[in-house]
Amino acid sequence: VRDGINLENKGVPDVVISHNVFGKAAQAQSVALGLPELRVIIYDQPKGKPDDVEGALFAKQVVDQLEVMVQESDL
Repeated sequence: VRDGINLENKGVPDVVISHNVFGKAAQAQSVALGLPELRVIIYDQPKGKPDDVEGALFAKQVVDQLEVMVQESDL
């Protein structure tokens, strides 16, 4: 979150990606650090062993949210 805020403050559009278990903390931190409008993509944390996790499913969650953010913004 801090890196995202630092980039935004330098004029570089940024998106922070977070597991759902850290989503509320990421949003609270962006508010506390003065950038409540920081774009944060939150996706479900994979459960299970690394070999059992379907990475493509979680990547699609991130990409789908990113597409919506880009379409709704002036980036």
